[in-house]
Amino acid sequence: MSSYLMWMFPVISAGIGWITNYVAIKMLFHPRKPIKILFFTLHGVFPRRKKTLARRLGIIVEKDLFTPDMILDKLKTEENQEKLFKAIMVRVNEFVDEKATQFGPMLQMFGGDAIIQQIRTGMENSVKEMVPKLLDDIGTNISSISIEQVVYEKVMDFSDAKFEDLLMSVIKQELTFIEIMGAVLGFFIGLIQVGILMLA
Repeated sequence: MSSYLMWMFPVISAGIGWITNYVAIKMLFHPRKPIKILFFTLHGVFPRRKKTLARRLGIIVEKDLFTPDMILDKLKTEENQEKLFKAIMVRVNEFVDEKATQFGPMLQMFGGDAIIQQIRTGMENSVKEMVPKLLDDIGTNISSISIEQVVYEKVMDFSDAKFEDLLMSVIKQELTFIEIMGAVLGFFIGLIQVGILMLA
């Protein structure tokens, strides 16, 4: 065997390593629908196990990433309580202004602007007391929601193409690295073969 052909081994091995890993990665997602070939059925790993992956993802999200307690803790920060208070007070003041215009003559008989200000102050104090209780009620309702089920249903609603895009957006770099490593390892295996042939 000529030395030229011998040194082609690393290149050929690198090509085989890359192609093998490339095909293996493609088979994670394709074929998206089962294809029957004689006694074998070809079906991409992720499309075939979509239900299992969706369920496990839901469990992970609910237990470790996005629990009802985490949501409630975020809602009950002083900043969010202040935002909620201000938002409610905007509506309250709009309501008071509307009624003040509607019943203006009658209110003037009972103190006019002074009585309106008392109403505003009373409503403001009531809203301040109400906000923490309102957030507690929201927390109770959130706790009754199954985040696991919401995630499961959302993932199951994805088309196979959308599901592939979702996974690839997360692991594309890692899969590309695997392809490259296939070529690198193939190249080194080819070098080892050349070394063995030269020693022989």
